[in-house]
Amino acid sequence: MPFKENIAFMKALYDQMKNKGKHSNIHSLDEEVRGLSLRYPGKLKGNKKGDYCLYLNDYTPTHADIVSAIHHYCQLHGGDAAKNMNDFIADIAENGLSGIVALDAPFSIGERKFEGHETRVLLYWLVLQEDINYPEPYQMGVRMPLTRYTEAIISATEPDLLNVETVINNTNERSKPPKPRFEHEKLPMYFERTFHAIESIPREKN
Repeated sequence: MPFKENIAFMKALYDQMKNKGKHSNIHSLDEEVRGLSLRYPGKLKGNKKGDYCLYLNDYTPTHADIVSAIHHYCQLHGGDAAKNMNDFIADIAENGLSGIVALDAPFSIGERKFEGHETRVLLYWLVLQEDINYPEPYQMGVRMPLTRYTEAIISATEPDLLNVETVINNTNERSKPPKPRFEHEKLPMYFERTFHAIESIPREKN
């Protein structure tokens, strides 16, 4: 269970926190990724225990930012790198921080480049908060961003099937349950394997 243990960890931090102001407590991940931290408590309605915001210095990356970055990465580095990114996303779904698949090239968000394990740490902690804030049965938890990240790869390699603007719009939609994963008869089988890995993640329920 690659996410459950750290969900419990974040909820335990809430039991210990002394400051109640929004984002007034900081759990640093600087030793793994320079400038990365989790700030809590969050601001989500309902006071979700464990809710946090991921900061990269003063910047708060969103799932839509990652979708755009993955799309650009796959376009820039080509088909083999896109397949590698697909394997990487599946590995996060199955193994979390302990996975062994590495990206073939540095991953960039804006001017910042992430090497090796840094990309996994960034995506893992950005994804994990979804199981706290938007769990089953009404939402998709961590499966939502991982699904959209996979669709970002599809939008780069199969643009006639799916465009990135649709993926971004579906990523940003919060007023209703997330759209199901993309399906098409011409979709290469390796994407189906990744979607299966994502769908197989154990659900975190309230």
